[in-house]
Amino acid sequence: MGPVTAAITGTTILASVDPSGVTTFIVLEGGACIYLDRVGQSLFVGAGQKLTFDPVANRLEDPVNADLNQVLTSPLIKDFRRLPSAPLIEQTIQNQHRSAGWANGNDALARAVRVAGASSVETATPEQFLRALNSLFVRSTAQEICEYVGAAVRARPDLAPRIVVAALTVSRVSPRTDFKDFKQPVGKELSCEQVDCIIRAAIAAHPSAAREIVDAAIAAAPLLRDCIVAAAAQPCPVANAFPQPRIITTLNPSNFVPPPVVSPEQPPSSSSSSGD
Repeated sequence: MGPVTAAITGTTILASVDPSGVTTFIVLEGGACIYLDRVGQSLFVGAGQKLTFDPVANRLEDPVNADLNQVLTSPLIKDFRRLPSAPLIEQTIQNQHRSAGWANGNDALARAVRVAGASSVETATPEQFLRALNSLFVRSTAQEICEYVGAAVRARPDLAPRIVVAALTVSRVSPRTDFKDFKQPVGKELSCEQVDCIIRAAIAAHPSAAREIVDAAIAAAPLLRDCIVAAAAQPCPVANAFPQPRIITTLNPSNFVPPPVVSPEQPPSSSSSSGD
């Protein structure tokens, strides 16, 4: 679509361009790597997220959450037969509702936080929040843990590294063990697929904390280092690094010194001096 292209595999997206040239991509399920070819910028957009390209700014903006219930009312979707990926889109919508529920205090995490002694997710101390989150992790499937990680990091971005560590270690640690003292035991590793899901969910929820997330994960589970590094080093970055703008300045004649003119009729003075 003009200067912007998308690389997708097994993903459903909705793209549009308005008359001013503003391009919008919405990922209904899966994930997509959006490229701004002219400046070499690329960015990962996850399920339920929207990304905008403004030709005036000439850059990809940060992905934001999209209301998929509203998106599904588009004639491009509702006026055609049911999409084959509809079950996956419905799962994405359920995940969005779960994340929204956390913010509104109406879900399992909010209840767990209250049991831990806090009045809300936002006001919980780090220890209260992580204790509540661990109580959910221990009874969740691998996929549910990934979903909890993403939602937890969005709810408490200040705790992103510690949330990831909890997700990597909770199933193999006694509830009374301090996670910062945990060392991954031999033969108890998660699969690389599970690690990839946890790390990418966390980074997608808080891209600017990618380095802190990776460092904390490696420190907590050193035997999973290769899996963690591979999960964070995907070809399409989740952290938005804007290209440096081109600055055009006027030429100041006082800073311009022309090179000396050398001609056969008037050889350089140094040559004349050497000849004497």
